[in-house]
Amino acid sequence: MRKVGILGGGQLGTMLAEALFALDAQVRIYDADPRAPGVRRLREAVSAPWSDQAAVGRFVEGLDVLTYEFEHIDGSPLRALGDSLRIVPSIRVLEVTQDRALEKQFLAASGLPHAAFAVARSEAELREAANRLGYPFILKTIRGGYDGKGQFHVAGHEDLAAAILALHERKSDFSCVLEEIIDLAVEVSCIVARDETGAEVTFPLFENAHEGHILDLTLVPARVPAEVAAVVREVALRTARAVDLEGVLCIEFFVGRTAARRSSGLAAAGLHVYVNELAPRPHNSGHVTRNACTASQYDVLARVLLGLPLHEPQLVDPTGSYCMGNLLGDVWIEQGRGAPGQGLDLSCWKDHPSVVDVVLYGKTEPKPRRKMGHFVVRAADADTALAEARAFRDHLRGR
Repeated sequence: MRKVGILGGGQLGTMLAEALFALDAQVRIYDADPRAPGVRRLREAVSAPWSDQAAVGRFVEGLDVLTYEFEHIDGSPLRALGDSLRIVPSIRVLEVTQDRALEKQFLAASGLPHAAFAVARSEAELREAANRLGYPFILKTIRGGYDGKGQFHVAGHEDLAAAILALHERKSDFSCVLEEIIDLAVEVSCIVARDETGAEVTFPLFENAHEGHILDLTLVPARVPAEVAAVVREVALRTARAVDLEGVLCIEFFVGRTAARRSSGLAAAGLHVYVNELAPRPHNSGHVTRNACTASQYDVLARVLLGLPLHEPQLVDPTGSYCMGNLLGDVWIEQGRGAPGQGLDLSCWKDHPSVVDVVLYGKTEPKPRRKMGHFVVRAADADTALAEARAFRDHLRGR
């Protein structure tokens, strides 16, 4: 029986553990939060600080392979392991994707399409970079930001002054990246998996809609021209090869209506493709694969970790459409179930037969904007799937 360790006991690590159990693997989870879903649900779980090198060392004893469910972790305890343990994806992949400056520089050095950017590590450098790149732009902290955290839309000097004040209030590293704004037609993502032999597969393209910088709805297959889908898939594979991926990698893309002034995009069907960000683990948009595809993103990663063969995931219903919707803590609060430990009322599910799955992550405390679960709709076409997803969530909210 192979022994797999997962750093992170949130929804991604927990769903990966389920896929590994299906292949008769032994799984351990490590998380700093003793209330994390995986820590509470798995028999073999450890809760200790991420920086506790001794605890990490004890955790990895006897493991065949180690992986992680998110990239914002301290890599120093992993580097200390040296070559004594197989880590998937590699520490190099982790380091590139957890640092926005390194990630942008990797894209540029690899000749991959990306938004024009500048790196600043002080207020003076930021002001100079703003003048050089030109307004408007998106300002992002180099580390730690996700779901819109640490991001600022800077349209002019007043916005820049407000962003600088916010960065100073962080009382931490001032480092940030400035990016040219793309005239968005749609945002899409593509998940690639590669094993240690170099065998690789891609999932169908996902179309993503965000609310307040948090993923709201994911539609598969994405509504983009076939030529755009082909370019996105090829760029995703090139990205995975360039970083020498073993594991899964989600590549988020901007598809622009027009060619950006400074950025290096790829033209396809009158649109323009740019890599946005990389995530070296299962991705929120990939939850839909559990229902929409012949193998989920978790199943495929489990096969990579266990050295089992990969097969190209196919849509279960190529003529239909699937839509995944996030359930944030706001839904619990709107139901009057905001106290820790209160479950979500799902009684209205009976009135929505198109909803084929609801997954609640087991987080103990609902909070606004906190991802607490998701659901999946199956319908005959994209418009119907989107409408049914919105109707179900509105019903949950009592609207």
